[in-house]
Amino acid sequence: MRLQVTRKSVVVATFLIIAIVIVLYAKAQYVVPIIMYHKIDGNSATSRLSVSPESFKAQMRFLKNQHYNVVKLEDLAEMVRENRLPSKTIAITFDDGYEDNYLYAYPVLKELGLSATIFIIPAMVGSDGYLTWDQVVDMSESGIVTIGNHSLSHSWLTSLAVQKLDSEIVDSKRSIESHIRKDVNTFSYPLGGFNKDVRERVIEAGYKIAVATNPGKRYPKHDLFAMKRLRISSTSDNLFVFWFEITGFYTWIKEHRDKD
Repeated sequence: MRLQVTRKSVVVATFLIIAIVIVLYAKAQYVVPIIMYHKIDGNSATSRLSVSPESFKAQMRFLKNQHYNVVKLEDLAEMVRENRLPSKTIAITFDDGYEDNYLYAYPVLKELGLSATIFIIPAMVGSDGYLTWDQVVDMSESGIVTIGNHSLSHSWLTSLAVQKLDSEIVDSKRSIESHIRKDVNTFSYPLGGFNKDVRERVIEAGYKIAVATNPGKRYPKHDLFAMKRLRISSTSDNLFVFWFEITGFYTWIKEHRDKD
Protein backbone atom coordinates (compact mmCIF):
# COMPACT_ATOMS: atom_id res chain seq x y z
CA MET A 1 0.00 0.00 0.00
CA ARG A 2 1.51 3.24 -1.14
CA LEU A 3 1.63 5.99 1.49
CA GLN A 4 -0.18 9.04 0.27
CA VAL A 5 1.64 12.25 1.28
CA THR A 6 -0.59 15.24 1.01
CA ARG A 7 0.41 18.88 0.95
CA LYS A 8 -1.37 19.35 4.27
CA SER A 9 0.62 16.60 5.97
CA VAL A 10 3.88 18.11 4.70
CA VAL A 11 2.93 21.51 6.09
CA VAL A 12 1.98 20.02 9.46
CA ALA A 13 5.23 18.05 9.65
CA THR A 14 7.24 21.15 8.74
CA PHE A 15 5.57 23.22 11.45
CA LEU A 16 6.20 20.44 14.00
CA ILE A 17 9.88 20.30 13.10
CA ILE A 18 10.18 24.09 13.34
CA ALA A 19 8.39 24.08 16.70
CA ILE A 20 10.71 21.40 18.06
CA VAL A 21 13.79 23.30 16.87
CA ILE A 22 12.54 26.50 18.51
CA VAL A 23 11.82 24.73 21.81
CA LEU A 24 15.24 23.05 21.86
CA TYR A 25 16.99 26.30 20.97
CA ALA A 26 15.12 28.22 23.67
CA LYS A 27 15.95 25.54 26.24
CA ALA A 28 19.62 25.84 25.35
CA GLN A 29 19.53 29.60 26.07
CA TYR A 30 17.92 29.24 29.50
CA VAL A 31 19.91 30.74 32.38
CA VAL A 32 18.60 30.05 35.87
CA PRO A 33 17.53 33.45 37.24
CA ILE A 34 19.52 34.81 40.17
CA ILE A 35 18.06 38.19 41.03
CA MET A 36 20.22 40.90 42.57
CA TYR A 37 19.08 43.68 44.86
CA HIS A 38 21.06 46.39 46.60
CA LYS A 39 19.11 48.97 48.59
CA ILE A 40 15.51 48.48 49.64
CA ASP A 41 14.56 52.06 50.46
CA GLY A 42 12.52 55.00 49.22
CA ASN A 43 15.09 56.38 46.78
CA SER A 44 14.32 54.31 43.71
CA ALA A 45 13.52 57.51 41.79
CA THR A 46 17.09 58.76 42.16
CA SER A 47 19.15 55.55 42.27
CA ARG A 48 19.07 52.56 39.92
CA LEU A 49 20.39 50.46 42.81
CA SER A 50 17.28 51.12 44.91
CA VAL A 51 13.95 49.35 45.04
CA SER A 52 11.12 50.64 47.18
CA PRO A 53 9.92 48.49 50.10
CA GLU A 54 6.48 48.39 48.48
CA SER A 55 7.83 47.08 45.17
CA PHE A 56 10.03 44.54 46.91
CA LYS A 57 7.09 43.18 48.87
CA ALA A 58 4.96 42.96 45.73
CA GLN A 59 7.74 41.09 43.89
CA MET A 60 8.22 38.62 46.73
CA ARG A 61 4.47 38.03 46.93
CA PHE A 62 4.48 37.42 43.19
CA LEU A 63 7.14 34.71 43.61
CA LYS A 64 5.16 33.14 46.43
CA ASN A 65 1.76 33.30 44.75
CA GLN A 66 3.09 32.01 41.43
CA HIS A 67 4.75 29.07 43.18
CA TYR A 68 8.35 29.82 42.23
CA ASN A 69 10.93 27.39 43.54
CA VAL A 70 12.97 29.88 45.60
CA VAL A 71 16.19 28.15 46.66
CA LYS A 72 19.26 29.03 48.69
CA LEU A 73 22.20 30.02 46.52
CA GLU A 74 24.45 27.28 47.88
CA ASP A 75 21.69 24.72 47.20
CA LEU A 76 21.53 26.04 43.65
CA ALA A 77 25.21 25.11 43.30
CA GLU A 78 24.35 21.46 43.90
CA MET A 79 21.45 21.63 41.47
CA VAL A 80 23.70 23.03 38.74
CA ARG A 81 26.33 20.36 39.37
CA GLU A 82 23.67 17.67 39.02
CA ASN A 83 22.12 19.39 35.98
CA ARG A 84 18.85 19.44 37.89
CA LEU A 85 16.99 22.73 37.55
CA PRO A 86 13.24 22.39 38.14
CA SER A 87 11.04 24.87 36.34
CA LYS A 88 10.58 28.26 37.99
CA THR A 89 13.70 27.84 40.12
CA ILE A 90 15.12 31.17 41.29
CA ALA A 91 17.59 32.53 43.85
CA ILE A 92 17.42 35.92 45.60
CA THR A 93 20.58 37.88 46.45
CA PHE A 94 21.50 41.26 47.93
CA ASP A 95 24.84 43.03 47.54
CA ASP A 96 26.69 45.32 49.99
CA GLY A 97 24.78 44.63 53.21
CA TYR A 98 22.75 47.79 53.68
CA GLU A 99 20.79 48.19 56.88
CA ASP A 100 17.55 48.64 54.95
CA ASN A 101 17.87 44.97 53.95
CA TYR A 102 17.28 44.12 57.60
CA LEU A 103 14.60 46.76 58.14
CA TYR A 104 12.50 46.22 55.02
CA ALA A 105 13.51 43.04 53.14
CA TYR A 106 14.13 40.62 55.98
CA PRO A 107 10.61 40.93 57.52
CA VAL A 108 9.03 40.21 54.13
CA LEU A 109 11.27 37.20 53.52
CA LYS A 110 10.38 35.84 56.97
CA GLU A 111 6.67 36.43 56.48
CA LEU A 112 6.64 34.60 53.14
CA GLY A 113 9.24 31.98 54.00
CA LEU A 114 11.54 32.88 51.10
CA SER A 115 15.27 32.21 51.28
CA ALA A 116 17.85 34.80 50.25
CA THR A 117 21.59 35.48 50.41
CA ILE A 118 22.95 38.80 51.61
CA PHE A 119 26.55 39.51 50.61
CA ILE A 120 28.20 41.72 53.22
CA ILE A 121 31.41 43.75 53.26
CA PRO A 122 33.05 43.04 56.65
CA ALA A 123 34.94 46.35 56.71
CA MET A 124 31.66 48.23 56.31
CA VAL A 125 29.63 46.36 58.95
CA GLY A 126 28.57 48.81 61.64
CA SER A 127 29.13 51.88 59.44
CA ASP A 128 26.33 54.36 58.88
CA GLY A 129 23.69 52.86 56.61
CA TYR A 130 25.12 49.35 56.79
CA LEU A 131 24.16 46.28 58.80
CA THR A 132 25.52 45.76 62.29
CA TRP A 133 27.00 42.44 63.36
CA ASP A 134 23.99 41.87 65.64
CA GLN A 135 21.68 42.23 62.65
CA VAL A 136 23.87 39.96 60.53
CA VAL A 137 23.86 37.26 63.22
CA ASP A 138 20.10 37.61 63.75
CA MET A 139 19.40 37.01 60.06
CA SER A 140 21.91 34.18 59.82
CA GLU A 141 20.34 32.35 62.76
CA SER A 142 16.85 32.65 61.25
CA GLY A 143 17.54 30.06 58.58
CA ILE A 144 15.90 32.38 56.05
CA VAL A 145 18.94 34.47 55.18
CA THR A 146 22.35 33.08 54.26
CA ILE A 147 25.28 35.41 54.77
CA GLY A 148 27.74 35.58 51.89
CA ASN A 149 30.99 37.46 51.35
CA HIS A 150 31.33 40.52 49.14
CA SER A 151 35.08 40.90 49.86
CA LEU A 152 36.69 42.67 52.78
CA SER A 153 36.48 46.24 51.48
CA HIS A 154 34.70 46.08 48.09
CA SER A 155 37.93 46.52 46.13
CA TRP A 156 38.39 45.98 42.40
CA LEU A 157 39.90 42.51 42.77
CA THR A 158 41.56 42.14 39.37
CA SER A 159 44.06 44.93 40.16
CA LEU A 160 45.26 43.61 43.52
CA ALA A 161 48.54 41.99 44.48
CA VAL A 162 48.36 38.39 45.74
CA GLN A 163 48.63 39.26 49.43
CA LYS A 164 45.90 41.90 49.22
CA LEU A 165 43.73 39.57 47.15
CA ASP A 166 43.98 36.93 49.86
CA SER A 167 42.90 39.49 52.44
CA GLU A 168 39.85 40.41 50.38
CA ILE A 169 38.81 36.82 49.63
CA VAL A 170 40.18 34.62 52.42
CA ASP A 171 40.62 36.79 55.52
CA SER A 172 37.20 38.35 55.03
CA LYS A 173 35.65 34.88 54.89
CA ARG A 174 37.22 34.01 58.23
CA SER A 175 36.06 37.30 59.72
CA ILE A 176 32.42 36.64 58.83
CA GLU A 177 32.62 33.04 60.00
CA SER A 178 33.97 34.14 63.38
CA HIS A 179 30.85 36.25 63.90
CA ILE A 180 28.11 34.01 62.56
CA ARG A 181 29.71 30.70 63.63
CA LYS A 182 28.91 29.14 60.26
CA ASP A 183 30.80 28.39 57.09
CA VAL A 184 30.60 31.08 54.42
CA ASN A 185 30.16 29.27 51.12
CA THR A 186 29.05 32.03 48.76
CA PHE A 187 31.00 34.93 47.24
CA SER A 188 29.98 37.96 45.19
CA TYR A 189 32.62 39.74 43.11
CA PRO A 190 32.64 43.48 43.92
CA LEU A 191 31.29 45.41 40.94
CA GLY A 192 31.13 42.06 39.15
CA GLY A 193 34.85 42.21 38.44
CA PHE A 194 36.91 39.03 38.18
CA ASN A 195 39.48 37.29 36.01
CA LYS A 196 41.00 33.81 35.85
CA ASP A 197 43.30 34.37 38.83
CA VAL A 198 40.55 35.86 41.01
CA ARG A 199 38.17 33.06 40.10
CA GLU A 200 40.80 30.42 40.96
CA ARG A 201 41.53 32.04 44.32
CA VAL A 202 37.82 31.99 45.18
CA ILE A 203 37.72 28.26 44.41
CA GLU A 204 40.86 27.61 46.47
CA ALA A 205 39.36 29.53 49.40
CA GLY A 206 36.62 26.92 49.68
CA TYR A 207 33.54 28.70 48.38
CA LYS A 208 30.85 26.58 46.73
CA ILE A 209 29.51 29.24 44.37
CA ALA A 210 30.37 32.78 43.28
CA VAL A 211 28.19 35.31 41.51
CA ALA A 212 29.10 38.04 39.08
CA THR A 213 26.77 40.44 37.29
CA ASN A 214 27.06 40.35 33.50
CA PRO A 215 30.15 38.39 32.36
CA GLY A 216 28.85 38.51 28.79
CA LYS A 217 27.44 36.18 26.17
CA ARG A 218 30.80 34.56 25.45
CA TYR A 219 31.02 33.35 29.03
CA PRO A 220 29.48 30.00 30.12
CA LYS A 221 25.94 30.45 31.36
CA HIS A 222 26.21 28.21 34.43
CA ASP A 223 29.82 28.56 35.57
CA LEU A 224 29.50 28.00 39.32
CA PHE A 225 32.20 30.58 40.00
CA ALA A 226 30.86 33.26 37.69
CA MET A 227 27.10 32.88 37.87
CA LYS A 228 25.16 35.49 35.94
CA ARG A 229 22.64 37.65 37.76
CA LEU A 230 19.78 40.01 36.95
CA ARG A 231 19.79 43.41 38.62
CA ILE A 232 16.35 44.39 39.85
CA SER A 233 15.73 48.12 39.75
CA SER A 234 12.81 50.53 39.68
CA THR A 235 12.00 49.43 36.12
CA SER A 236 10.79 46.18 37.69
CA ASP A 237 8.09 47.95 39.70
CA ASN A 238 5.80 46.74 36.94
CA LEU A 239 5.22 43.08 37.77
CA PHE A 240 4.94 42.15 34.10
CA VAL A 241 8.48 43.47 33.60
CA PHE A 242 9.60 41.62 36.73
CA TRP A 243 8.04 38.39 35.43
CA PHE A 244 9.71 38.80 32.03
CA GLU A 245 13.12 39.35 33.65
CA ILE A 246 12.87 36.15 35.70
CA THR A 247 11.70 33.83 32.93
CA GLY A 248 15.25 32.50 32.50
CA PHE A 249 15.54 33.87 28.96
CA TYR A 250 16.03 37.57 29.68
CA THR A 251 19.77 37.11 30.26
CA TRP A 252 20.18 35.78 26.72
CA ILE A 253 18.11 38.63 25.31
CA LYS A 254 20.04 41.24 27.28
CA GLU A 255 23.43 39.85 26.29
CA HIS A 256 22.54 39.90 22.60
CA ARG A 257 21.04 43.36 22.88
CA ASP A 258 24.00 44.94 24.69
CA LYS A 259 27.57 45.28 23.53
CA ASP A 260 30.22 43.11 25.22
